[in-house]
Amino acid sequence: MEIFRHFPDLYLIVAAVLYMFAQALQMASGAARLAGVRTKRVATGLTLFNLFATTGRLLNLFYAPLLSSLTDHARSTHDISGFDSSLRLVMVAATLGAVIGGALIPWASRILARGIGSFERTGSLIAALGRLASPAVFTWVFSEFRLPTAATLRYHAKALPKSFLIWNVVVTAFWVAGPLSSLYASVLAPEVTATCIALSGLITGVATITLTLIVDPAAALITDQTALEHRPEADVKAMLLYLVLTGIVGTLLSQVLLVPAAGVIAHVARFLYDHGIHHH
Repeated sequence: MEIFRHFPDLYLIVAAVLYMFAQALQMASGAARLAGVRTKRVATGLTLFNLFATTGRLLNLFYAPLLSSLTDHARSTHDISGFDSSLRLVMVAATLGAVIGGALIPWASRILARGIGSFERTGSLIAALGRLASPAVFTWVFSEFRLPTAATLRYHAKALPKSFLIWNVVVTAFWVAGPLSSLYASVLAPEVTATCIALSGLITGVATITLTLIVDPAAALITDQTALEHRPEADVKAMLLYLVLTGIVGTLLSQVLLVPAAGVIAHVARFLYDHGIHHH
């Protein structure tokens, strides 16, 4: 079929769209924190937060093989510049996803607040999600949709610790760049392909450590303090706004990190290969 003759383009478009949705889900997951605060059910909100993250990981099952196939194609054709452009398009999709996910937070928080109530009544997350099949609930969900207004940007970061917002830029940049730079490195150093792909954690590890030690604890503390009414709800809204803005900046910064990160991974992969145990 004609469509399969141009599979790299098709794969790229599908992978970019799925990656955009994954980033949108990641960004919109902040709505679960706001819903948890409004309903005073922070732990339940955390469960819904994890639901967003899990759905994003499921999308990875679909776009990762497509990106890997593009990598194999680039390696076989030695088309590094074309592959560079493809990965940068995927990163643009990540930025668009971050914008879309951030814009959906106010709407998603209203839906999730009602979802928490449904979850409490049924005692089952699956049953609560199943209620979306009801025409009345489905209609209500879409009737609640509103695009963000200028008022959404009125919140200030003065009551927030600035350091964790700055580190969120680092988290997002390294998180986006990590897997893509390992694929890039495998094209730059085709003799150590498997090692390059296995070394993606060299870059994403920075994001994981920073998220675990700095960003997530600060966000959790602000959420809890607001739920306990030690802070106004506006602080959580401000936190979510600036996490979205710094996340968008992070996706843009990942464009800068792509080639240097790929170079580091390729260098380490070659070092491991050259200094490994060889069987003669």
